[in-house]
Amino acid sequence: MNTNIEISHITKKYKNGVTALDDISFHVGSGVFGLLGHNGAGKTTLMKALVTVLTPSAGTIRICGFDTVKQGNEVRARIGYLPQELAMYPSLSVFDFVNYMAELKGIHNKKAVSNVLEQVEMLEFSKRKIGQLSGGMKRRVGIAQALIGNPQILVVDEPTAGLDPEERVRFRGLLSRYASEGRTVLLSTHIVEDIHQLCEELAVLRKGHLFYAGTSAALLERVKDKVKILHLENENQLIELQKKSVVLSTTYESQGLTARIMDESGLFLQATPVTATLEDAYVYCMGGKAHA
Repeated sequence: MNTNIEISHITKKYKNGVTALDDISFHVGSGVFGLLGHNGAGKTTLMKALVTVLTPSAGTIRICGFDTVKQGNEVRARIGYLPQELAMYPSLSVFDFVNYMAELKGIHNKKAVSNVLEQVEMLEFSKRKIGQLSGGMKRRVGIAQALIGNPQILVVDEPTAGLDPEERVRFRGLLSRYASEGRTVLLSTHIVEDIHQLCEELAVLRKGHLFYAGTSAALLERVKDKVKILHLENENQLIELQKKSVVLSTTYESQGLTARIMDESGLFLQATPVTATLEDAYVYCMGGKAHA
């Protein structure tokens, strides 16, 4: 497998003393690769280092063999980037905005602009003002500007956050199509369903550390036969349960509540085993939660 992204011992420390990333190493081949983690886990910092917006404090990142610090121009020529918050000009038309972003990349080709708008199903809205678009349409325009120049690597940060289910499905299809033919999409998100639908491989960041990197199947193996459900009568029992086990989620019912737990040592004999999901594995990686 070709390694399109190689991250080696990356650390990022800010001047205020915060360590956003601590000795992160993993590699990414072709296809869609998922980067999971809570807000504040370090995902956005890593994205910015990948696309040369931030310089790591230590370590190296190579994109298609090029060093992000020493060969920034070569890296930027091979990367398309959709940040979590992309500043747009509301008075510009869709076409004019994407054309403007293309010119910033040194691409003066209006046919190429039309092509990427067609890819994201926005060509028919090319004359509409950015300020008149829905959230999902704006996100599609954001992807269009990232696709200009047909980059080998597409880096997208939380692209489906806040979108309705139909737009999320549309986005997943778009990213999957683009990742074909040897290209790479690095998808940073906290939405487990997107990872489940798109990614065979993923990395999980937790408080700046790499908790896991590998296949989703191997991550599921870690929690196989350990996920169980347990009926509780009241909140006090839940509080006591949280002291003994990772509570993955809770469901409140007319009489009491049901807790979905990680029973690693087989202590809860009265609990009923259930099939583990990728979300179970992710919540376990993040240290559990009381309510879902």
